[in-house]
Parts: sequence; structure tokens; C-alpha cells
Amino acid sequence: MECLLTGLIATVAKHAYLCVSTSIHSSQIAAKRTSKNNSHLEIKISKLVYVSDHYELYLKYQKGRHSGGGMDQDSVDQYTQFLLQSRVNSNLVEFRLPSNESGSPSKLLMVSILDVLNDGISAVYTFFDPSYKMGLGTFCILWQIEQAKLLGLEYLYMGYWIKESPKMDYKSTFKPHQLLIDGEWQQAGFS
Repeated sequence: MECLLTGLIATVAKHAYLCVSTSIHSSQIAAKRTSKNNSHLEIKISKLVYVSDHYELYLKYQKGRHSGGGMDQDSVDQYTQFLLQSRVNSNLVEFRLPSNESGSPSKLLMVSILDVLNDGISAVYTFFDPSYKMGLGTFCILWQIEQAKLLGLEYLYMGYWIKESPKMDYKSTFKPHQLLIDGEWQQAGFS
């Protein structure tokens, strides 16, 4: 079985259940401390558009979190093809430190690409400053859940989860959740 995961193809050998889609019912998750720690961030939602500091942050994230995986050398064209082209209702969300009084742009900390579906939000890809140690990834998921609630949508689709991948452990902290197994969403716990 092949699993498309963050732009890389990982071959999964023995069990189809090693790479499964995950979702969260938006009404069953409450905000956590990480959400409060990052509530000061300025958030801007826009359509998919190329912004140079987004691309620079993407490369910094790839080098810091996935060094040597190939995506840490992506060209502007590869980045654009991967994240900024969509045939559905997609949004780009940027998270920045608060603006200062000088009028200069504030520091970009995170960018998230989301698809807005009929029943939920699909978290396509999120990248952030790996040197910022305030739980940005968790904060982003909590923010996405809140957006789903505000839009009256039932689900946040978190994408693939691979049990053996330590980089995907964060998905196991959101409970209850569902796993897509044999084409059916099933309540499950990560173990």
C-alpha cells in the first residue's frame, strides 16, 4: 500500500491500517492551555496566493523538521504546485506575532492550508517556525476545530496517521477521534 503523506510517498508494507485517515468531531473537543498560550497571535485568512515569506518559512520548516527528505530543497514552483493549487474551496491561514507600532510586518510563525468541505474542514498542510516552542501545531488544530464549529461543520479531517511515525504522535492527543478503516469511519483510540 502506498500512503501519500506530506508530499512524500511512504511505502507501507504489511498492514493497511498502518496509514489511515483521521478525523475529529468538532463538538467533542475543548480548547486547551496551548490555545490560550497562543491566543495573542494575529490570524489572517485568505485565498491561496504565493507570498515570499510563506515560502521562506516552508523551507525553514522542512529543513528543521524533515531535513534530507527532499522537500527541504523545493523550488518556488514545487511549493506552488504542492500547496497553492486546488479545485475545491481552499484557504491559506497565516499566524503572526502581534504587529508592533513601527508598522513593519510582524514575525510570521505558521501557515496552514485548509479545504472547506460540506461537512468539515480538511487540514491539508501546516508548517511553522520550528524554533518557536509554544505548541504551534497543537494550537493550529484547536483553532481549526473552532473554525469548524463557527462554520457549523461537524468535522476536522486531520489527514493521515501512521502509528510508527513519532512525528505524527500529536494526532493521538485529540480524543475522541475516528479512523477511516475499510472505507468506514470508526471510533478508535490510538495505541
